[in-house]
Amino acid sequence: MSTTPTAPATWYTDPVQYDQERWRIFGREWCAVGDTEQVGEHGHYIARVVAGFPLVIVNDQGTLRGFHNVCRHRAGPLVDDGGGQCRSFVCRYHGWAYQLDGHLLSARDFGEDVRAENFSLLPVRVDTWRGIVFVSLSNDTAPLAEWLGGLVAHSADFDTSGLVVTHRSEHRIAANWKVYAENYQEGYHIPLVHPGLNKQIVSSRYEVEIEGAVTVHRAPTRDGSVTNGAWLWRFPGLALNFYDRGMSLESYWPEGPTTTLVSYTFFFDASVSPEECEAAVTSSTAVLDEDRIICESVQRNLAAGVYERGILSPRYEAGVALVQSEVRRALGLSN
Repeated sequence: MSTTPTAPATWYTDPVQYDQERWRIFGREWCAVGDTEQVGEHGHYIARVVAGFPLVIVNDQGTLRGFHNVCRHRAGPLVDDGGGQCRSFVCRYHGWAYQLDGHLLSARDFGEDVRAENFSLLPVRVDTWRGIVFVSLSNDTAPLAEWLGGLVAHSADFDTSGLVVTHRSEHRIAANWKVYAENYQEGYHIPLVHPGLNKQIVSSRYEVEIEGAVTVHRAPTRDGSVTNGAWLWRFPGLALNFYDRGMSLESYWPEGPTTTLVSYTFFFDASVSPEECEAAVTSSTAVLDEDRIICESVQRNLAAGVYERGILSPRYEAGVALVQSEVRRALGLSN
């Protein structure tokens, strides 16, 4: 097996490339922005900034609708970031009001000078799967069920219908999103970065199977047992771990050329005790913090100007190669 070169260091620091990735990757793929419990009743909404795009998803009489969180008057915010409940959207800047279906209700103090049909909110696509809320900014993106690809088949044995959300958290990493994505795609670093995890699994036998833009992760446990879950990932920033009585969602996207937001949501069955839930969350958060520290160090070194390219291990880093090839495909770049 021959080695292949990595992407150049400039990929991880260049603000021009970051802007291209915003539009041509995160502006065209599906992104997981929350869970259905957050928008379970009429008027409940989720407001997130995804790769620089301010978005709001709202429950309108049982139908989920998505919009850019941008007033058509002078780009004021309709709602504050986070979540909440409202009967209509009222711009925080000048008070233009919109129905939850996006139609303009009133343009404050404009009289008859504004034709409401010309100033509806700008829509985005919304869909759900297994209690997760997804958005896509592009009408050309494949339907969610098709876009998920192998995730559907590999999660088929896990019943998540009775799971409830027990924990949500957000974490910021001072590194380019691709540094974090590539770190997720290999077990090569586990013995050095994750000593606790390394005691549980045989990291030398960590495998990453590639199916299109999906990867399936596997590793035997130290006691010889077979893990009874599924570790799945889909480009550019969706990671799902399925278990017998639970599921964790990890969704991430860039906040700038050198900052990544990681959103964690944990779902468990009622039979899982609070202590077990807390232990799972603590373990996952510890691994994330270890990844954060190494990714931030890698980002510093990529920006130092002394490293140009490296090489990828054909045994351990095929998943890293996938991330880089998907970026090249989206941006129309050559090797």
